Amino acid sequence: MSRSEFRWNKKRKHYAYLHKDVGKKRKNILISSKSVMIIKKNKGGLQTIKNVPLFHHPNSTKEGRFYLIPKNYVDDMESFDKHLYKNWKFNKNDKRKVKRIKKLKQKVGYDTIK
Repeated sequence: MSRSEFRWNKKRKHYAYLHKDVGKKRKNILISSKSVMIIKKNKGGLQTIKNVPLFHHPNSTKEGRFYLIPKNYVDDMESFDKHLYKNWKFNKNDKRKVKRIKKLKQKVGYDTIK
């Protein structure tokens, strides 16, 4: 079933755009203020992912540069805050970027750092 809402992801500590129900879990895309996400690996290596820049934050009062993490996370409904951000919406220039991430057509740029 389809869903389109913004909530705080308590588990990942980011605002999230929830876009699909999978049983009792929700698919979501995270909104970040960083241009790069660093993933730590077990053997001391690091991987970086280039985040997708947004034209404007979904909250119309926020200023600055914001990014989407190009990955679909699947989290339990308990990991989201009960507060729903009703007046948030994506800018028309950002909707295509969101759609590509949802469909996994966005190429994720991984770089390995040792």
